[in-house]
Amino acid sequence: MKFMTMVHETNRPSDQPPAELFAAIGALQAEESASGALVEAGGLMPIESGAVVRLAGGAVTTTDGPFVETKELVGGYAVYDLPDLGAAVAKTEEFLAAHRNTWPGWEGWVEIRPMFGGAPD
Repeated sequence: MKFMTMVHETNRPSDQPPAELFAAIGALQAEESASGALVEAGGLMPIESGAVVRLAGGAVTTTDGPFVETKELVGGYAVYDLPDLGAAVAKTEEFLAAHRNTWPGWEGWVEIRPMFGGAPD
């Protein structure tokens, strides 16, 4: 089954993540890619570089960044092909441990969502 994880940041102690975090995530991704569990992953550019397109009251409007103050941002995502939700939770716990161990003060949470059509390949 395929799962998408979305990383929500609630406290970012510095603008740039430390190199040690990139190394730790890179090692996790290499291991997960080799096992076939990781389908795709990526970080997202700052919210100021994006846009929001909204449908409300029958009208479509677009707002370019920066947006109103946001306390939580989606900073990245990953798509995994795993046997069940428990395996997705375990991968996510490893990912958050890498943050805890390399970026003191960073806080956030990860949303895990099964994907439609997510039967194992």
